[in-house]
Amino acid sequence: MPNNIRNYTIILDRVYQREATSAVLNSPARMVHAGRNAKEIMIPKISVTGLGDYTRNVDYKTESVTFDYETKTFNYDRGIKLLADVMDVGEAGVLDCFVQVGAELQRTQVAPKADASTYAQIAGYDGVTVGEADLSAAEAVDVLKTLWT
Repeated sequence: MPNNIRNYTIILDRVYQREATSAVLNSPARMVHAGRNAKEIMIPKISVTGLGDYTRNVDYKTESVTFDYETKTFNYDRGIKLLADVMDVGEAGVLDCFVQVGAELQRTQVAPKADASTYAQIAGYDGVTVGEADLSAAEAVDVLKTLWT
């Protein structure tokens, strides 16, 4: 039976989405494609012309849509090669072992480091100020007010 680990990456992606606080800033997966190299992704660049007047005689204004992909290079390249003891894999099963270890890696390493990188990038933009506030007992509305002030 072939070892189809690809099917289990969906589970690991869900772990990342659940654990990463910055995941809400990500584009939907259907919009991003792998690039030619491991450090690249292709993101859509979409432009449409504006609305026009509708008339019964002429119908709708005809305009254009441009849909192209732009290749972007990641600003970091991190990875790990996971090695498991043959006995552990034998006891757990190769796929169960992969999923459990991969989920733990996503939860404890990947998501926190990706969040830190994302927030550091955002904090580096002009006009963004970094402040401290104790929001441990705050309601969601209070958090939003703090972010927008």
